[in-house]
Amino acid sequence: MTPPIIALIGRPDSGKTTLLEKLIPELSGRGLRIGTVKHHVHGFEMDREGKDTWRHKRAGARVVALSSPSGLGVIRDVDHDHGIGELIDRYYHDVDLVIAEGYKRTALPKIEIFRSTAHQEPLSHRDNTWVAMVSDRVGEWDLPTFKLNDITGLADFIITRFMARTSRPKATLLADGTPVPLNDFVETFLRQAVQGMVTSLKGCREAREITITIRNDPNRSGE
Repeated sequence: MTPPIIALIGRPDSGKTTLLEKLIPELSGRGLRIGTVKHHVHGFEMDREGKDTWRHKRAGARVVALSSPSGLGVIRDVDHDHGIGELIDRYYHDVDLVIAEGYKRTALPKIEIFRSTAHQEPLSHRDNTWVAMVSDRVGEWDLPTFKLNDITGLADFIITRFMARTSRPKATLLADGTPVPLNDFVETFLRQAVQGMVTSLKGCREAREITITIRNDPNRSGE
């Protein structure tokens, strides 16, 4: 199931990233798994100059991965600017909500951050994809508006507007790292079968999340 996606937009230096730094832990603290996407119109280098992975990339590697017990980062060449839907389908199968920073020219529902101390006016050409404003000026727009420090109120709005009707699947399946779509029947069957067997094992009765990895040996003949 594709998670809801909202776009956090605003003029440069309006405070989008600062707001996200406060909003993410607020939503995460309520039990939501949050994913984010930062969109750059121009090219970029995510790695720092001089680091090993940066040197690998500069030497001509098309794909560079940095793997550790606590995280995985991948930098790869692409031949086009991936659309937000393509990114979500490929990489965000295990989150409940995606917040994109940017993408103001898409049809995504948008929340605009506007600070009058940084800019005279908010973005122009506002349309019906705008769903809320976050600003130090309240009461000037025909949209729900939240003060810059009202993170609780903004989180309440997002959950009510985008999460209330979303029932996330309780089981997901990956094959060689690729998410496999499950209809309701298959999802229920797999979840109940696996949960029933695993929770009967010693020490697994109260498991909140179960992960099973099966590795097939291509060199081993079937029996």
